Amino acid sequence: MPQTKIAEDAVYPKSFHDLVREVHEKGLCGFCGGCVSFCSAANLKAIEIQPNAPPKYVNEEACLKCGICYLICPEVDVLNEELNARYNYKEPIGQVDNVYSAQATDNDLRRVATDGGVVTALLEVMLEENLIDGALVCKNVGSFKRVPFLARTKEDLHAAAGTHLDMVGQVPELGLFNTFVPIVPELRKIVDRDLQKIAIVGVPCQVHALRKMQELKIIPAHIVKYILGLFCWENFNFDTRTQRQMEQKFRFLFSDIDKINIKDDFILSFKGKESIHIDLPELEKYMRPACSACKDFSNVYADISFGGLGSNDGYTTVLVRNEKGKELYNLAQHRGLIQNPPNINTAVQKSKMMAKIIGFSDQKRQRASSRRK
Repeated sequence: MPQTKIAEDAVYPKSFHDLVREVHEKGLCGFCGGCVSFCSAANLKAIEIQPNAPPKYVNEEACLKCGICYLICPEVDVLNEELNARYNYKEPIGQVDNVYSAQATDNDLRRVATDGGVVTALLEVMLEENLIDGALVCKNVGSFKRVPFLARTKEDLHAAAGTHLDMVGQVPELGLFNTFVPIVPELRKIVDRDLQKIAIVGVPCQVHALRKMQELKIIPAHIVKYILGLFCWENFNFDTRTQRQMEQKFRFLFSDIDKINIKDDFILSFKGKESIHIDLPELEKYMRPACSACKDFSNVYADISFGGLGSNDGYTTVLVRNEKGKELYNLAQHRGLIQNPPNINTAVQKSKMMAKIIGFSDQKRQRASSRRK
């Protein structure tokens, strides 16, 4: 029987090999875990995520070569046209129905929150109203270590609030300090718990991957009912050597840090000491490489986006993006969990907040364009 000749111009689905060539080898992988999530959910286990490294094949024979891993990747532009239409995207910060500066009314929550505690307050009202079964967030579990965490109660949420570092031990024992926490791969564990309504708090690359999964109707993205997006300029990797460099240059000890925040600059807060403000360009050498190629600062595909930029200390800047986000925000206000002091939500103040967000978004897009050339 003669062999069938395969046409030279035959078109096949993109594969994980294409993702490696187009994303990993160019240093663009942000380790979000989106490409792994389909294989994990389908029990294929062809690809495996690695700590602080791009995913890799562990069983190529099990791979279906379907190309879904390629489509899900937030560094690949396919599906963006569909997402932009679905979420009414407008450059450079996406759809915005309204912008607020707000804070949680709970004094205890505000004390531990990074900004005004609004993200935690909204998650709290979702749990109380049975809008969700749980919220996938991240929490501290020790020295400079944050992990994905499924919060099921108000107490869980408060324990995970903020970016307090709760230092234990000495810096040389820390190894690599990575401010990025992989959330997306944890969806598989939530599906195993038979939860059907969850909220997720994530940075832009994670949210982008989730929205692609939802667009393709890929399990387990169907259980994600609310997406709360965080503003994100960049995430950092600090190994022992770079930690020492920073300590010497900026005259502080990592072991003394209480909170980390980013507004107009990088803010290190300490218990009983004055905060240190570092200009963001000075930290580019510590930035995760993939962050330099990311174009999204304000988290354009979230239901609501949050950050400290544009608000006074103790307040959260909130971008309400769609009807779902509007209903949630209004519900939290009605329940008295958040407040909007009128003197910081005037038309002029809102214009100033928007101008800052647009300015940072434009800068991040320009940086990404230069990185991708």
